[in-house]
Amino acid sequence: MAVRRIKLGTYNVNNFYDRFDDPYQRGDDFGAPRSTKPKDLMQMYYLGERLREDKPDVLALQEVENKGALAEFNTVQLGKHFDELVVVEGNDPRGIQVGLASVLPLGQVVSYQFLRDFGDPRKGKIFSRDLLEVEVLDPDSYIPVFTAFVSHLKSKFVDPTLKGEKREKAIRDATERRTRQAMAIGQLIKRRFPNPKQGLFVVMGDFNDTPDAETLKPLLADPELGLYDVLSELPEKERWTHYWSDKREYSQLDYILLSQAMRYRMVPGTAKVVQRGNAQGSDHRPVYVDVWVGWNNS
Repeated sequence: MAVRRIKLGTYNVNNFYDRFDDPYQRGDDFGAPRSTKPKDLMQMYYLGERLREDKPDVLALQEVENKGALAEFNTVQLGKHFDELVVVEGNDPRGIQVGLASVLPLGQVVSYQFLRDFGDPRKGKIFSRDLLEVEVLDPDSYIPVFTAFVSHLKSKFVDPTLKGEKREKAIRDATERRTRQAMAIGQLIKRRFPNPKQGLFVVMGDFNDTPDAETLKPLLADPELGLYDVLSELPEKERWTHYWSDKREYSQLDYILLSQAMRYRMVPGTAKVVQRGNAQGSDHRPVYVDVWVGWNNS
């Protein structure tokens, strides 16, 4: 199995809806509560321009409406750069999904959208969108070289019509849900990799909170997991991945977390957030890091 250097990335492409109405989702219904317009052509172009320049090999995605929208984008904007596309319809009522695009072949795909809360199953499904587990394969041997976990944790968004105690309760509920989702991801990883520091896996996505947040400690600060945030080595001013225009806030909400075994395969100095230009196509910025995958048997 040849050793290859690949570029990993994660990118929240922000309401990536196509121009077709999905009769089974209300997220793209014109005039419906919290409905969302399709991406316009210029936004599609800006997203495509960025990815044509960045050329990631394995890219985690958030807020994609469906596989058809991603497939059309991959063909029209990216010239079929990616050979494999995964988008699984999950739990989000607006119909925004997590997915993975790859130039390497993919193997087993597991959706955890039906997983119930570990602490209290009566609370229902733990993931408000989904957690995907995807095997990435060597293109010669088709042996798995690492596993990607892709997630989009509970948003901080609260219905602006809520006031007073109702609003405070909604904020508390969202915070608790995000915390429990982070805990669930950690527990699932430990089930999948009994010795997580030795496992070849990455956790990528939009976690909707900052590195110092209590909500993310089950992932970022669990010594048994030992996950490494690739952006932690950057100066703080270079780590922001999201700009919230209403509050003029710059925050790191997007992450690539490497297991200890994958960290040893990280190419030094390649972790970055792409901040190029004003025409973005998304309110998030992509995060990248290069890693070595495979091994040399000679």
